Amino acid sequence: MPNGSLDQHLFRRGAADEQRPPLSWERRYAVVADVAAGLHYVHHEYTHMVLHRDVKASNVLLDASFRARLGDFGLARVLDHDRNSFTDLNVAGTRGFIAPEYFVGHKASRQTDVFAFGALVLEVVTGQYALRADPRCPVLADWVWQMHGRGALLGAVDQSLGTAGFDHDEAARLLLLALACSSPNPGDRPTMPQVMQVLSKAAPPPEVPLFKPQFVWPPEGGAHFELSDIEVSTTSGATGNAASSAMATQDTSYDSFHPHTAPNSSEGYFPALSSGR
Repeated sequence: MPNGSLDQHLFRRGAADEQRPPLSWERRYAVVADVAAGLHYVHHEYTHMVLHRDVKASNVLLDASFRARLGDFGLARVLDHDRNSFTDLNVAGTRGFIAPEYFVGHKASRQTDVFAFGALVLEVVTGQYALRADPRCPVLADWVWQMHGRGALLGAVDQSLGTAGFDHDEAARLLLLALACSSPNPGDRPTMPQVMQVLSKAAPPPEVPLFKPQFVWPPEGGAHFELSDIEVSTTSGATGNAASSAMATQDTSYDSFHPHTAPNSSEGYFPALSSGR
């Protein structure tokens, strides 16, 4: 794609990327809307439900007009019509974008993609990585939630934009939407149709508590696993080669982690993810 990937414009690492101007607010909002439309399509409009499982800035490609396309479906799974989740032997994805229930239970769903989308939106608005360098608060969503609790939500907006360089109402809309998507509990996250309504301004932004809810495991109704799901993970997948059909690449998976108990807050599971992207 002519303008590369989104991360090159958000984080501007390296000599070449440092020469790029900061993404304007208008382009940032449009990128979020484009990615949401793509995720809505594979979740609800495609012939079969597709779970992307690796939504992140480096997998968002920008064309000559800065229209965004969700790419790299190497970890994606196409589900049969009678299924709405995929249970894997391992945890696939990228640190900072993995939903807590998937990290613990290995079951990917639309809700786990929505969680990753929320982390992406926070990166777009703040200009910071989903995993921050600050050891006191390494998770971007936790930091934004703290800003929300202090009544200073707009203080999380990328400082390179300046106070006059963004639409304050739209910024609050995106941050509240991203926090709702980042809820530790999947039942509290919006669906992609609801996300689309918020982004198009056909619906108000979601109401988000001032303090981050605790992660509850097992979820209401219990955790359900099917052996047939796990067997599928080793024999078939969506697009991509055989090596990517069962798990993520080495730097984006947690093949050696097998949790025995689940923590009840982000502090329990996120430190394991705080060493990089």
